[in-house]
Amino acid sequence: MSLLKIPFLVASAIGVHISFAASSPPPSSEEKLKPTMMETYFGSAVLQVSAYIPLSAEAANIIAMHIDPSKIPAGIYGARRAVQLLRSLHSTPITPTFLACNLAIVTGGMLRSYCISTLGKFWSFQLSLRKEHKLVTSGPYSVVRHPSYTGALLQSVGIIVMYGSPGSWMWQSGILQVPLMTALAIIGGLIHTLGIWGSINRPAIEDRIMQGAMGEEWENWAEKVKYRLLPGVY
Repeated sequence: MSLLKIPFLVASAIGVHISFAASSPPPSSEEKLKPTMMETYFGSAVLQVSAYIPLSAEAANIIAMHIDPSKIPAGIYGARRAVQLLRSLHSTPITPTFLACNLAIVTGGMLRSYCISTLGKFWSFQLSLRKEHKLVTSGPYSVVRHPSYTGALLQSVGIIVMYGSPGSWMWQSGILQVPLMTALAIIGGLIHTLGIWGSINRPAIEDRIMQGAMGEEWENWAEKVKYRLLPGVY
């Protein structure tokens, strides 16, 4: 398989990274609200790692195809065996589905990064109300009320389809024949399925919180920006 696929995998990994790369400090204990199930059991690190693992594994498979195991010094413990295992897997070509999923993951990351920048100190992964909290209605928040979750939805759907659809690397490479890999793949799929559920469910919770905190100001904004995630849909 051509190394041409590597930049796309790296771009997806960067997209996942920037979607969680907030510069604002986490909220204080007084500012935090009751955590959702998603926050309690699946933090941002879990979502990130569950995306990094398949992206890294596929990239390693492609790179290993261009390495001669016999030229690896025997003194590097386990390296030769790891390369041989990776070379035993089958690489897959760049397909329209792969490109579409890659675009969804990268776009989702860029959108979330834009939201984080727009919210500034008011953004946090945890449900919270900052001291002197203000309602932000500019940038992506003038299009839908929860664009950050739109980005997260794009990324979770992108990862699931990229590695869960027929013809994907996960299904065609043979990695699911490796012990425990099927269980790990199922766990990863469940994590991102919960990510989709959280992206759809949590906006309604935040709407109630912000309506209670901001009152008429929020109601006027909600009247202008009617949709939570997708214009004309939801």
